[in-house]
Amino acid sequence: MPREFSATRDDVDAIAAWTVIRAARELARRLATELDPLDLTPVEFGVLVQLAAADGLSQADLARAVGVRPQSMTPLVTGLGGRGLLDRGAERGRGRLSRIRLTPAGRELLGRAYPVVHASNRWFGDSPKDSAALVTTLRPLLGDAGDPVDAPVP
Repeated sequence: MPREFSATRDDVDAIAAWTVIRAARELARRLATELDPLDLTPVEFGVLVQLAAADGLSQADLARAVGVRPQSMTPLVTGLGGRGLLDRGAERGRGRLSRIRLTPAGRELLGRAYPVVHASNRWFGDSPKDSAALVTTLRPLLGDAGDPVDAPVP
């Protein structure tokens, strides 16, 4: 007969990957609260900031850079486009590669949101070295999705 499994809170907290997942969810909630006055979600911020880093991305490139499923990108891009924050280009359509770009309104909103998000580094300690050490630790887990997005070839 199999032995019944049991675990303590310390056992659960000792699982690094599960702790990171729980922490990521909590951080997403906190960041959502911080961005709410700007009518922006953390994922929408991710879209805007990735476009600022490499303007002219395809939806697939953008999905990889933001870390969402490609199917999730269509409503995100549609919503942000409807708000005038990005431009999906004139040549949209099945089989056509459309490059997404920030509009001036998107850059303006990002200019207000970026300092809010950057200030979240304080959540990890008073010194910039504290947040930098955390980034250094977590960055390898992101693989290619975390690499800076190369600007597309025109």
